[in-house]
Amino acid sequence: MTKLTEIYNPTQPIILLSLKTPYVHKIISGEQIEEHRKRFLHSACQAIVYSSGKDKAIELFINLGTPVIVEDGYKMSIISHTELTNKIPLDTIQKEFPDFKAPRSYIYIDKPDKESLLEYFLQQNIKNEQ
Repeated sequence: MTKLTEIYNPTQPIILLSLKTPYVHKIISGEQIEEHRKRFLHSACQAIVYSSGKDKAIELFINLGTPVIVEDGYKMSIISHTELTNKIPLDTIQKEFPDFKAPRSYIYIDKPDKESLLEYFLQQNIKNEQ
């Protein structure tokens, strides 16, 4: 099986991004090809996606293009998406990392204090990249 670490680019920022469940499903289906945010990074990045609706789980990895400033914030192209083979429910993550709280918007996870969390996510199996 292929692990997320095999498609992760360590030279690019990586964030944990919260999206409502319907938007996660639209990205997976290919219906949503851009993400809009009021505030965001100023560079292209990759994101591990937490589905904040009914799923309450990590289930997706996406590559986002360089943000473009628009009237109400930022717009980024979703360059690619890859589903995890198995969703990681919030309670499973919290058993492994008791202090884990899903972000409201996003958090950087390529920082020294998040190293073990990032490594945990990178060891997850993925489906074929889209």
